[in-house]
Amino acid sequence: MPIKRVWIVTAVLTATLFSLINLLNPLRTVYSAAQANTTLLYDSSLGTTPDQQNFSYVALNPQPPFTVLASQTYSAPVTVLNTHNQLADYAGNTVTSSAMPTLTRTAGFQLSLDLRLVTETHNNNDRAGFNVLLLTEDLYGVELAFWADEIWVQEGNGAQLFTHAEGAAYDTTAAMTRYELIMIGDTYLLTADGMPLLTGPLRQYTDWIPTLPVDPYEVPSQLFLGDNTSQAGAEVWVGDVSITTDIAPTVSVAETAVTLPETVTQTTFTVNLNMTSPLTTTVQYNLSNGTAVAGEDFIASSGTLTFTPGSLSQTINLTLLPDVLPEPDETFSLQLANVENGLLGESTAVFTIQDDDVANFTIFLPFVTR
Repeated sequence: MPIKRVWIVTAVLTATLFSLINLLNPLRTVYSAAQANTTLLYDSSLGTTPDQQNFSYVALNPQPPFTVLASQTYSAPVTVLNTHNQLADYAGNTVTSSAMPTLTRTAGFQLSLDLRLVTETHNNNDRAGFNVLLLTEDLYGVELAFWADEIWVQEGNGAQLFTHAEGAAYDTTAAMTRYELIMIGDTYLLTADGMPLLTGPLRQYTDWIPTLPVDPYEVPSQLFLGDNTSQAGAEVWVGDVSITTDIAPTVSVAETAVTLPETVTQTTFTVNLNMTSPLTTTVQYNLSNGTAVAGEDFIASSGTLTFTPGSLSQTINLTLLPDVLPEPDETFSLQLANVENGLLGESTAVFTIQDDDVANFTIFLPFVTR
């Protein structure tokens, strides 16, 4: 079969797979008692497969005689998805739309997935037997591809669409592993049992043109787990699956109003995150005039504060330029803007320079005679 025809057939069947999954009715959503913003999508301790909880499962074979060998069974304490025996099979689970929380890049979110890849075979270096597709409400995200010895990302829009992009060597077969896929802003981070593995920019896959009306890469807040190619297969053990939303840190000034005695010429001011983040967060700052003037009353300053993973605060140096002239108290301000991988909270601090000069007046009294 010509390559072009294979691509068209693959496109049709992949779109069919995703469209069928998304048309099935949702069953139920389980919320974790530990965190109100964590949705437990699959609880493997319940003794059922994902499609008996918050997922929909579809398996098909595009090649005559269309016999499907792919299977999904529960074997305590995991679900076993097997598409290894016949590479032509497509099989996987998509979260039903009503069970999935809205995934926004600005607020940030985290997919937690317990997984072990037992075996994997592929006959194309741009395909994998098990994939994880996670998309935001505005269709940004990543598709992770799992091999036995590597986890990598499918490239997004452009000439290299669906080709092998950045990857990390990792033994995915050794044991059940807690994978966490974190997305904040324009960046993703993948960890394995808490160890950072892979990071990079979010992608869109909207250049892909299916022949059916439903495009799996244009479904907002999408999560798919499975084999979506006819050129690879795998046996996978799937444990708990959950989504935690609102994980982006908020950047704020420590105080909104500060009095600085003019005698204190050097000091620092603190900018805080409300919680630690697994990603590096940055924010731009600028000191600007009020009634105080840069170069006369204080030293102008601007730049970028960088919060590395785990840090909660950064400081800005403030320099005052005292004089000996009596004058009213004067003000200047700090403005925060352009946060990356976080949210902007209280963004302005006003500094009041408290004058310390005392006026000296000489009073001349006229000599009065009678």
